[in-house]
Amino acid sequence: MRERLVTVSVSILFVLACLGLFYVQILRYPYYSKLSQNNSIRIIPINGPRGNILDRNGKVLVTSRLSFDIVIVYNELRDKPRLINLLKDVVGMSGADIAKSLEKASSRAYAPFAIAEDIDKEKAIRFDEESLGLNGVTLETRSRRNYIYKNMGSHVFGYLSEITEDELEDLKDSGYRMRDLIGRSGLEKYYESYLKGTDGGTQIEVDSMGRQTRVLGVKEPICGKDLRLTVDLDLQSIADKLLGSHAGAIVAINPATGEVLALASHPSFDPNVFVRPNNSNERLRLLRDRKGRPMSNRAISGLYAPGSVFKIVTSSAALESGRVKNSSYFTCTGSYKFGRRSFNCWKEEGHGPQNIYSGLMNSCNVYFYNIGRLAGVDALESYAKLFGYGKLTGIDLPDEVKGLAPGRSWKKLYRKDSWYEGETLNYSIGQGYLMVTPIQVACMTAVIANKGMATKPFVVKQIGPSPVTHEGLRSVSLRAQTTDDIRRGMYEVVNNEFGTGKRAKAEGIVAAGKTGTAQNPQGRTHAWFTGFAPFDDPRICVVVFLEHGGKGGVEPAGIARQIFEEARRIGYL
Repeated sequence: MRERLVTVSVSILFVLACLGLFYVQILRYPYYSKLSQNNSIRIIPINGPRGNILDRNGKVLVTSRLSFDIVIVYNELRDKPRLINLLKDVVGMSGADIAKSLEKASSRAYAPFAIAEDIDKEKAIRFDEESLGLNGVTLETRSRRNYIYKNMGSHVFGYLSEITEDELEDLKDSGYRMRDLIGRSGLEKYYESYLKGTDGGTQIEVDSMGRQTRVLGVKEPICGKDLRLTVDLDLQSIADKLLGSHAGAIVAINPATGEVLALASHPSFDPNVFVRPNNSNERLRLLRDRKGRPMSNRAISGLYAPGSVFKIVTSSAALESGRVKNSSYFTCTGSYKFGRRSFNCWKEEGHGPQNIYSGLMNSCNVYFYNIGRLAGVDALESYAKLFGYGKLTGIDLPDEVKGLAPGRSWKKLYRKDSWYEGETLNYSIGQGYLMVTPIQVACMTAVIANKGMATKPFVVKQIGPSPVTHEGLRSVSLRAQTTDDIRRGMYEVVNNEFGTGKRAKAEGIVAAGKTGTAQNPQGRTHAWFTGFAPFDDPRICVVVFLEHGGKGGVEPAGIARQIFEEARRIGYL
């Protein structure tokens, strides 16, 4: 009896299901067919704006603005002539540009394609009104990056560009979609995962005329996190201004904390070029310029011989070895004889008797040939690495290079040759195989400013509401007497009337420094100045580097003085 009841129940349910299918698919077919053809569900994306970038005092440097794009799905277009007329009359596009854009859209006919980007608000409103009922066409709002100060700080901020299809394949699970912008350099790249917002969208139903019939749901976008920098807007601005037409870099850091107060590299670029739709020629010019290299951050990626600023390392190696004391004198006659070769001092007539203080003050090559040779190549290599050369500083910016602090084993491995004593003489004055970056020179200077304590530079101090934890100071194991002797010599460089860096002296500011003039096989010498202030309580280290800039004691020292003065004006010193 029970089995029969179950069989009857199943049979009844089966009959009812068949009747339901007959009703929906046969009797009500015309109604549902019309509903399917005349209505569709669309998702209108809402960009999640990228986080802002602010200076140390909360001034906005990089933000996002609202932009309007006309987007088409080529396969859904029903009235192409009307669209073309609207693009000409309302947006102001030329016939050639429209034809080119439609051709691109047709190559991916089922995907949304932005046929006009970043159009004026007034034009967007008029187009929206006049395109009513135009199938396959929507007006989308997007968040577009805005670099308020254009070229200023461009190598710190970096730039964005549209995600590629290959990248999208790898990143689609992270919330990226076609036409999204992604960081390519600078902070935009390094902190991409924090800056990127989360997109939202509105799900709507539209009729056959493309008119909205109802809203089915809304997902609110989420803004990316703001970055609060260590950089000071005023100090960054004057650093960029002082570089002017020079190729080179300026770095200013707080030696006690590692905070980067300013970081400028020239030639620079306007990051807005990469987010504006009509600047493709300028983008190509910037990316292809191999001579000026405007996209290269010289402060962290440019490799150069340090010249005489390296004498700080040579001094440390010699003093720490115990073979040279602050009372040791070597006489400069204008040249140093070694074998059949003569190694010249920059001062043809010589400097006479020199000790560590006068040797640094005069940047006497002969003095450093003597003490560098006494220290030896192994000590020079060891102390160069101790000061941070030949390795990354770890600054929170992408594409930093580590440079080269050479030695016997390096030359044997890469040059298949032995180290020669004459190469030690070149090494001792910052020439030869040695290659460094301006940020490494800043870190070296910070060690002396901090009396033997090294710091790690950083640019971001806060992500969203949360402070970023950074490494503290670490000892590099220099004797107090060594740093005191070098500091005194660097004081004389700036404050003695005969010091090579006297142009860096600013009224009311007691600074110390070291100049450098580096030989360059490609032409005029490179010019360096590095220093710190105030002398008794250092709060800023400044490095000025000019490619083909001549002598470090001339223009770089003068630029450093102006940066010290600006730091005092804004209340930092």
